[in-house]
Amino acid sequence: MKTLKFNEDFELDFLILGINSHIKLYKLCWEINKKLHTSFVKNKNHTINNNKEFERFSYTNKNSEITYNIISNVSNTGYLDSNNKSVNYFMIVQGEIYNTQKTIERLNQIEDILLVFELNLSKIKTITPFIIND
Repeated sequence: MKTLKFNEDFELDFLILGINSHIKLYKLCWEINKKLHTSFVKNKNHTINNNKEFERFSYTNKNSEITYNIISNVSNTGYLDSNNKSVNYFMIVQGEIYNTQKTIERLNQIEDILLVFELNLSKIKTITPFIIND
């Protein structure tokens, strides 16, 4: 058996926010749509390891070409990220330019959101569960 090792550093082109809220994901997205004038819609579930499925809503801002995915951290099959069991949802932001602080401030204005924070990507054991392949 051969083991391949990559020594090159690569730059991640996305941001992950942890969101704590006690409401269901569809209602959270409805609140975000209402407050931030977005259009999150139900998307196919996010699947990892070919058997774990997590509820997902998506929105793409056509002007800035930034894509937002909100994924539940918990499903019948376990956690998306078991190191962050206290997090209810993850917002994955992908695109050229985004203002992290502005996004966090706007989300914190929503009454049903208890806490929003940026995950430190360098401290996550594996980034694989957060990669969306569709």
